Amino acid sequence: MKLLANASTLNKGGALQVAVSFIRHALDEPCGIEWHFAVSLKLLEELSHAGLAENMRCITLVDPSPAKSREARRTLRELEKLVSPEIVMTIFGPSYVRFRAPHICGVANPWVTHSTLLAFRTLGLPFGPLSGLVRILYKAYWYRKADFWITEAEAAKIGLVRRLHLPSDRIAIIQNTCGQQYFDQEGVAPFPAPDQKVRILCLSAYYPHKNLEIIPSVARVLQQVDPTLDFEFILTLPTRSEGWFKIASGAKKMGVSHRVCNHGPVPVADGPRLYQNSHIAFLPSVLETFSANYPEAMATGRPIVTTDLDFAREICKQAALYYQPMNAGSAAEAVLKLCRNQVLWDSLVQEGKRVLQGLPTPDTKYRQYVQCILDLQNLLNAGEILHANVS
Repeated sequence: MKLLANASTLNKGGALQVAVSFIRHALDEPCGIEWHFAVSLKLLEELSHAGLAENMRCITLVDPSPAKSREARRTLRELEKLVSPEIVMTIFGPSYVRFRAPHICGVANPWVTHSTLLAFRTLGLPFGPLSGLVRILYKAYWYRKADFWITEAEAAKIGLVRRLHLPSDRIAIIQNTCGQQYFDQEGVAPFPAPDQKVRILCLSAYYPHKNLEIIPSVARVLQQVDPTLDFEFILTLPTRSEGWFKIASGAKKMGVSHRVCNHGPVPVADGPRLYQNSHIAFLPSVLETFSANYPEAMATGRPIVTTDLDFAREICKQAALYYQPMNAGSAAEAVLKLCRNQVLWDSLVQEGKRVLQGLPTPDTKYRQYVQCILDLQNLLNAGEILHANVS
């Protein structure tokens, strides 16, 4: 069976890690599928960094993103004609293209599936929420053009059914996990010594719902409540990005610039090393489907401090210390509680290891993707799904 795996719209965040892991497994274990891949420029760079881009015969660069370019959409359609796949699978959509072949679309956009009023507060008033809603509706329109969908959490599946009125029996759930490089380098973060700087990692691309702007406020409260605590927040944003400028400006105004450090973007393959050089994983997000940061922290043995919201508790369970969302004082209190209590620290790390055992390995996740492809093929062969080819 020929299959076109479309990853042409992935340019940052955890989606890149998922795509790299998927492509690595597909190249190593084709499972009877003749794979072809459409990738973004950023993904191609990550594949090169991971030593996978030499398979150029089955990898086609689509640049710029089809989300922004009609020419790129035309390139995707021409690639489909050239490959003639039996099925197209977009790893994470929307694809912004109507494919001729039956289409499986991955959905990991929580704004579309289960956004909340709390999340909309991060967009700013008065025009941010309105423009955000327009983007959500546009993406939802394109999601509906697929034939079968894959998401990472039950909440997202429920949202696809309720908000987009998609058939539940055509939506599969494949939980996210961390990359194999994290499983290969599992560890445990020792409780920091009294004279040691506590390094608090927030490994994330910049999105409004990540709520990274809260970090300077958390740093200020920590500094005020415990002046003896030596700590540093570590971010991974492009140094010239608008997001880093906002955070750096906020830190400067609050007198905590020396407490907020920007490491810069980290290649997927180098992520474990950054965790190993940190003590705590801090995730202030107010909206997620399934963040890979959680299993990454668990695998590397870093305790987690995150928002007290359903998506976080669904994944982390008892393996995290939770704080009130968008409340810098509550976040600082959680960090201090963790830094003052080694028993709590150790229990979170060990509970994280236990939770991680219940998540799929990268190999298991890949095989679940393959099974979804086979399931769709069986439905098509049985005539239970009718795909209307378009020109």
